[in-house]
Amino acid sequence: MTVWDIPSKKSASIQSLCTSMHSDVAIRLQEMGFEEGQLITCIKRTAFNGPTVIQLGDCIYSLEQSVANHVNVNPI
Repeated sequence: MTVWDIPSKKSASIQSLCTSMHSDVAIRLQEMGFEEGQLITCIKRTAFNGPTVIQLGDCIYSLEQSVANHVNVNPI
């Protein structure tokens, strides 16, 4: 399961970042706090496959599908 698969108003814990992701994107996500064990909540799923809005700690982010599909999570 990835961040893209989290239903609206549901939470998951980050399992890992895909190794196939571009290294610059992976580094940026790690700087933003996307690390193993962190709790992530889907705030909103936008229409027409637009970005998904998620909360990580005190921060709100929107991730496009191409990035969200590379963050593996475990549902809670």
